[in-house]
Amino acid sequence: MTEREKNEKKKEYLNRYKNAAKKYQSLKEQEEALILEVNGPKGIEYDNVGMPKGSSRPSDISDYIVKVEEFLRKIDDKKKEMQQIRLEIEEKIADVEDGTQSKILYLRYIKFMKWEDICVELNCSWRQVHNTHSKALKNLNID
Repeated sequence: MTEREKNEKKKEYLNRYKNAAKKYQSLKEQEEALILEVNGPKGIEYDNVGMPKGSSRPSDISDYIVKVEEFLRKIDDKKKEMQQIRLEIEEKIADVEDGTQSKILYLRYIKFMKWEDICVELNCSWRQVHNTHSKALKNLNID
């Protein structure tokens, strides 16, 4: 395997947290919509002559709430998975000896910072940051 292929594999490994965080955020947005729907105002039902009628579907509502609770458990599972991935990646980043290399990996793959922002944060040029990032990937052990 070439050095470039190894680096790509390491980037893919590091980006697992970003992907898990995006998935979790998406599920949280869905959760908010579901909760609003469950707790929000209910529509008035009308019979076939246009008169309002009472709700005759308490079982429908309870079935719906059960499904919502199952979905909420799924969100909790994704959160735990995301946290586990983050912890695993942070441990690998912490094992990189050079502090600057470790910080670049942390800012990029845990804080999701853009390259420009990392340059400003570290007061380094674009080239310095990328060279140090390449060295950091070389020194990152994911096996």
